[in-house]
Amino acid sequence: MARVLLVLTGLAAVALGFSWFVDAYDAATAYRSAPACAAPAASATSAPATDCTTHETGRVTDRRAGTNEDSPHYEVTVSREAAPTDTYAVSDGLFGSVRSGDNVDLTLWNGRVVEISHQGHRSPVTDVPWLTFLELALLVGAGTLLAVHTLLRRGRDSWVLPAIACLFLSVFAFAGSVLLIALQWSFAFTLTVPIVGWLALTTAITAMCWED
Repeated sequence: MARVLLVLTGLAAVALGFSWFVDAYDAATAYRSAPACAAPAASATSAPATDCTTHETGRVTDRRAGTNEDSPHYEVTVSREAAPTDTYAVSDGLFGSVRSGDNVDLTLWNGRVVEISHQGHRSPVTDVPWLTFLELALLVGAGTLLAVHTLLRRGRDSWVLPAIACLFLSVFAFAGSVLLIALQWSFAFTLTVPIVGWLALTTAITAMCWED
């Protein structure tokens, strides 16, 4: 009975980690379904919306392309009338469509730029919750370690191999969470990828520890 409870505790920790990921995705994409804020004249006769989007026009003052850990990385610096100039990571499509001096459309949500648009190209601007993803990754790794180790009835001195494997799983979970939230694909696809990845890696870890 105690072994069953330990396995369930490990799986519950993994499930909690996935729920944090879903919450982060919802927070990053909430602006997509939010209504546009009312115009000043209209808002005077109605209660202002607390969760709505506004639009501004910004001007591109600089653009840079480079590599970030062997992957392409694109940035544009945008100046705004009512806010400080800032630099944003953007998609290659939007980067290729703008030049210094071009005007771009900025979508704002709760006072933060969440999307940049230009000539039909749209690029989300994601505020990555780094600490949450780090905690999520450690939770998924620790939960998997507890479940696998208990399920295989490993001895007290046999934690090393599964611990190393689950540490790799934690790194994968952290990097994958950051990438998927930044890409902002559909919810179904975004959730399917980490679930399939966790199942595959957990199966591999279990098989590896079984043979050890």
